[in-house]
Amino acid sequence: MKKIVAVLLSAVLLLGVLSMTAFADAAEEETTMIPVVVQVPEDWGTPNLWAWADDGTNAFAAWPGEEMEALAEGWYYTYVPDFVQNVIVNANQGTDKALQTEGIVVEAGKEVWITVAEDQTAAVSYEAQLRGEIPAYVEKFVVHAYVPLSWKTVNLWAWSAPDGTNAFESWPGKAMAEGDNGWFTCKAPTWINSVIINGNEGTVQTEDISVEGKELWLTVYEDLTYDLSYEDPDKAVDDITVHAQVPEDWAEPSCWAWSAPDGTNAFSAWPGEALTKDGDWYTIQVPGWVNSIIINASEGTVQTTDLSVDTGKDVWIVVTDAENAEVSYEEPAQTAASETTEATETTAPAATDVPQEETKGGNTGLIAGIAAVVVIGGGAALVGKKKKK
Repeated sequence: MKKIVAVLLSAVLLLGVLSMTAFADAAEEETTMIPVVVQVPEDWGTPNLWAWADDGTNAFAAWPGEEMEALAEGWYYTYVPDFVQNVIVNANQGTDKALQTEGIVVEAGKEVWITVAEDQTAAVSYEAQLRGEIPAYVEKFVVHAYVPLSWKTVNLWAWSAPDGTNAFESWPGKAMAEGDNGWFTCKAPTWINSVIINGNEGTVQTEDISVEGKELWLTVYEDLTYDLSYEDPDKAVDDITVHAQVPEDWAEPSCWAWSAPDGTNAFSAWPGEALTKDGDWYTIQVPGWVNSIIINASEGTVQTTDLSVDTGKDVWIVVTDAENAEVSYEEPAQTAASETTEATETTAPAATDVPQEETKGGNTGLIAGIAAVVVIGGGAALVGKKKKK
C-alpha cells in the first residue's frame, strides 16, 4: 500500500513539475514579432507606424509609434507584436493629419505589405512585394538626449565593448529626432553597452558612456559633462489621486490618462483602469506626470471630453454628463452630480468615439505566465493563467 501511495505522490509531483515547465515556456515565448512592410508616397519621407489590437492594447508607448527602417525601392519595414489587428501609417512624426492613413485592418500574426497612395488610401497584401528577405527583428530601446542650444545637429554613436561591434555604419552615427519637449531621441539595439552623444556633425561629443540596454535619458551640458538617468527626469513626480463623481446611470466607471502632446499613456488599453468607490467619490491613483484625463463608463461607451489637468496635483472631477465636467484641485464644498441626475430626467448619453489621444499612445501589452501551487491530498498541482498588464 505504501508503495502505491508513493507512486501516486510521485506522479502528482511530476505533473506539477511538467505544468510549471509548460507555464515557464509560455512565459519565455511572450509575444512573437511580425514584420509590417510599407510603401509610401515620396513626399512622406520616412514613415512611422502606429499599431493596436481590437481590445485597445497598443503596440507602442506613444504616438506616432515606431519609426520604420528603409528596405528598398521606397519600401520601409518595422516589427509589431502578433496581437496587432490595426495600423496607421503616418509621416512627419504624426504631426500632419493630412499625411496619415485611416486605421488599416490587418490579420493578426501575418506578415503584411501595405501600399499607401497619394490620397492616403491603402492596399493590403499578405504576399511579398519585393524579392529578398526582410532583416531579422532586433530588439531596441530608446535613448533620449538633452543637449546645449549651440548644437545644430545631434547624433548617437553606440557600440558593444570590449568587442567593438558598432550599432551604426559610420561616425557620427544615427541622427536623433527632436521632440516637442526639447529632448532628442533615437533607438539603439539592446546589445550595445556604450554610447556617445555628439553634435555639429560629430565635432563636439561626450566621452564614452557605459550604459545598460534599456531606455535612458542623458542630459549633456555645455562643458560636455552629463547626467544619466533610467527614469524620465520630466516625470519624476509622485503619483496623484483622481477623485470623480459620475451620473448614477454610468456603470462601472474607469479612468483613462495620458501626457499631451507626446501621447504617453498611463494605461495599456482603453478604457483604462476601473475606479474604486470611496465614500462619495470614485478614486484611482495615476502617475503624477499625466496632464490629460477622460472619465468613462460602461466599458468606454460613454465618456467625458478630454480634460486638461495640472501635473503633480490631486484632482477632483464632477461629471454632470458626457459634455460637462468640472475640474478642481480641492474637494468641492458641494458636489451635486447625483442631485443633478435625480432632478433632471435624462437618458444615458450616446456612445462617443474614443479620442485621438486614446488611439495614439499607450503602453505595449505584455504577457506573463502566473502559476499558483495548490496542495491536494499531499500532492501538488499547478494552476496558471496568462495576464495582460
